[in-house]
Amino acid sequence: MTNLGVVTRENAPEAAKPTFDGLYKKIGFVPNLYATFAHSPLALNGSIAWAETLRKGTLNGKEAEAIFLAASEANQCYYCVSAHTRMGLMHGLTEAQTVDLRRQTSSDPKLNAISVLARDVVESRGFPQQANIDNFFAQGYSKAALVELIGFVALNTFNNYIEHLDGVPVDWPLAERLPQPETAAA
Repeated sequence: MTNLGVVTRENAPEAAKPTFDGLYKKIGFVPNLYATFAHSPLALNGSIAWAETLRKGTLNGKEAEAIFLAASEANQCYYCVSAHTRMGLMHGLTEAQTVDLRRQTSSDPKLNAISVLARDVVESRGFPQQANIDNFFAQGYSKAALVELIGFVALNTFNNYIEHLDGVPVDWPLAERLPQPETAAA
């Protein structure tokens, strides 16, 4: 199913071309998901700017990737799970740690608290259990970190939904697939 399609630099809107060039310079390629966003340069540039802004906050790279991994797993977005597995490795996580974060079984109590809360936010549509919020704060996270976690979940959900709408071809090394609950959407 392709409702949008991947845009190449050659046929991208002019306002998206500098972003394509920046992505190529920064990571060596333009990920297909961003190339799909390019149908709307405002969405492409806004998504990247939002991520860059949130990454300047109180959460470190591992913590941000824990959120992305948990939310992508909850939203069953294999493209984003694969992308954030690689990004997690770039931020110092191991392959096993990325799987544990997707399962909410991390041996790191801080990272586990953040992944549990991120998944709960997705699955509860923004009404997470108070116990998960309390555990997040008990691990030393601040109110600013909670707001930023919600920002990362919202950004990730946007990415997941564009992927779902279009079936964006995965151009990252494939992550291990985890069994999905029987009640989850296919």
